[in-house]
Formats: sequence, structure tokens, C-alpha cells
Amino acid sequence: MKHLSFILALSSASSLLLKASDNFEDATPIEFTAAQDTALVIGTTVGASAEDNEPAHAGIPATRSFWYALTVDEARRVEIVGTPGTSPNIVMSVYTGTTLTDLQVVSRYANFKRPASSRSRHPGGEPFTQNARVVFDAEPGTTYFVAVDGESNAQGSFELTLSTSRDTLTPEFELVPVEAGWSYYQALDLAIPTAPATFNPAITDPDFYTTWQTVEGYDGPAFLGPNNAPFGYGTINGEPFRSFSLTTPATGQRAAVTYFRTTFTPERGVQELGFEGMIDDGAVIYINGTEVARINMSSVTNVTSTTTAIGANFTANGVATSCEDGIQYATAGGLNLLAGEEVEIGVSLHNGSTTSSDSSFHMRVYATKADPLPAVVAIEDTQFKDTYRLVWNARKGFSYRVEFTNTSLDEESWQEEIQGTDTPEEDGPLDRFVLSSFRESYWRVITTPAE
Repeated sequence: MKHLSFILALSSASSLLLKASDNFEDATPIEFTAAQDTALVIGTTVGASAEDNEPAHAGIPATRSFWYALTVDEARRVEIVGTPGTSPNIVMSVYTGTTLTDLQVVSRYANFKRPASSRSRHPGGEPFTQNARVVFDAEPGTTYFVAVDGESNAQGSFELTLSTSRDTLTPEFELVPVEAGWSYYQALDLAIPTAPATFNPAITDPDFYTTWQTVEGYDGPAFLGPNNAPFGYGTINGEPFRSFSLTTPATGQRAAVTYFRTTFTPERGVQELGFEGMIDDGAVIYINGTEVARINMSSVTNVTSTTTAIGANFTANGVATSCEDGIQYATAGGLNLLAGEEVEIGVSLHNGSTTSSDSSFHMRVYATKADPLPAVVAIEDTQFKDTYRLVWNARKGFSYRVEFTNTSLDEESWQEEIQGTDTPEEDGPLDRFVLSSFRESYWRVITTPAE
């Protein structure tokens, strides 16, 4: 059995030098307590190896994996960022289970299955950052096994930074993926690049600022593309690889705004959207022509091609982070987007200053509140005559009522069962015993958002 050394450094600035094994059964313990804002683990895959029956981490066959056993003392959404030291590319996955053969990859979100697995971006891999990054909801009493590997048999040192995630989204499903195609328009005067400091599209299209967000009714400068994200120009620390390069503005036009448009069609009605991405520096987001959210922007009323972002940094949880090093988030509620109807999304991307030399746009859009899925109900016989048991999987945040009919399936024939409505406090199975002495009986479970 091989043993490797690593350093665990806590936010209190203390450090421990420990001996650790690269075998799953001897996974090195990490206790990430509520008293810690962050924790730093320094390790190496030099001399490590894969074991028989070890899963592929983030889809990459294991070669030099190192295992940690993470526990928390209170529920929190944990973020782990893997930064290469001498190891060129990091692969990470988070599991629950007891042996290599029964491990299950943890999901990033409770209702939307996105694996807590990641690989460095070079290109490909984790979007919005060049480092491997996993996020998941950790519960006390559960041990989470974190595998760290070097891609393609790479070996070397690495750092894991643990923190409470700034991502508070709870998606139901994805609407715009990270590499979606977007049409775009840059507000640049390419004919006279040094003459005005910024170019105003309203000079040639007076209603530009009220119409650019949607295709219908827009008759201004032509949008180009679509091209796949990420977009940008200049050097972006957090995401150095892009799919499409925008025109780099001349020195006098560094505050120039870029406008983006795309569409999505929700599979269910949507009441709230969540946005995450690499936004350098700020953005204003529109749905069907109406502004719904801002990212790192002031509350100025009239947003134009001269409007700048708050700055090159954004502040979250009291900490200032460079816009080209950190992921930004936003939500938009109070929406009424209907299932099956196309939705237009527009985003204006703003630099933080008139001297900025770079810009980046890369965004994912989720439905974070949506019409509920129908409950899948099973009916079971019981030992009592004419008594049955209905069973279904329920979710926190929704209410369930059972309705009955013995006449027809017409809507007006359904009646609510006398037991009333169930609103569970956590996800899990619900059941209801029902009685019927009729020759034919029908039951259904109606799901509604909890009040």
C-alpha cells in the first residue's frame, strides 16, 4: 500500500502534516466545519495509482487517483475548486457509497441531475473557469468521497479549496446550455475606430434601445451569427479558451457594449429563471423584451451603449472578486413563461471602464421555479376489503391532494378525498389509504406549488 503526504490548511491558518493513502478504503478524512469559511488541501498524485473496479471520474478512466472522505457538521452547499500545481490537468468527482463497486456520483442539485464531477478546461471540461470545480449539497451524517486524479496519466501536485458555494440556484431543468448559439451585435464604429469614444446605435436606429432585445419589430444594425459561446476578446484569466472571438475594440471604444440574443422553449411553464456564467464585467438580461435581471450593474434607469458595469470586480458575501476570475449568478422571478411557447432572451454585456482591454460572455440559463411534474402514482391492494393504498414520490415545496371519481373522467366529476392536502417538509414517499365499494373507481394526485 502506497502512502503519500499532503498538507491540510484550515482557515484559521493552522496546518497539519499528515500521512495519506491513495486507496479508497483508506480515504484521507477532511472535516469541513461550520466554523470554517474555507479550507485548503494540498496534495499530489505522484506515485498514486488506480484500483480495480474504480469508476471513471468525470468520464475519464482513473489512472493516479487520490481519495478524500469529507464530512460536514451542518448542512451547506459545498464548492471544491481543484487548482493544478505541477499536475497539468485535474479531474474530480464526489461520491457516496461504501465500496468502489457501489459508489454513486452525487448530483450538484437536488431536482436537476448534474453530476458533481469536473475536469480542468483546456479546452473542454468545466465551463466558466479553467479549474476543475464541483458543487453539491452536503448533509451532516453522510460521508462524501472525493476522488482527485490527473487526466491522461498526468501526475503532480494540486490544491483543493473548499468553501460555501455562492451558487444558490435550485434548478428544475436547463433552458440554455453553456455552449448554446447566440446572435450578437457589437456597438462599434469600425469605419472610424478612433472617433467617437463609444458608438451609439440609436444614431442610425432611433428606437434601438427599446427593440433590440427581440427579433420582431427590430430594424436596426444587423445581428451576426449565431455562434456558440463562449464569446470574448482579450485575455480572460478564468476562461482562457473561447469558441468565438469578438472584434477587439479600438482604444477609444473599450467601453463598447455587445448585445446577444437567443431563444428557448420551456417544456413546462416557468415562473423563475436562474443565470450563471462568466460575465466580464456586467450584464442586463431581458425576457421577451422586458428587463428581468442585472449582473454587476448599477440601477441606472436608461441603459445604453455608454453604460458601464459597476467595475472590473463584483462583491459576493463581502468578498471582492475579479469578474474574469469568478462566476456570477442572478435570478428573475414573477415570470409566466408558458410550456411549448418560444421565449426570446436578450443580454447586453458591459465593460467596467473605458480602458478595459477584455470582455467575456458565457451563460447558462435554468428554470428554477416551474410547473410541477405529475405525480407518478402506484396503487396497492391491502388486507382490508375495498381499501387500497396509493403511493407516490413527493417533493418539498409542493402540495398534493387526492381526487376521486366513480362516474366518468370528465373534469367536473372529480372530487377531493376527505383527507385534505399534504405538503411534505422534505422529499420522500407519500401514501394515502382510500376506500371504494364501487365497481369502477379512479383516483388521481394533483400537484401544486406550496403556498
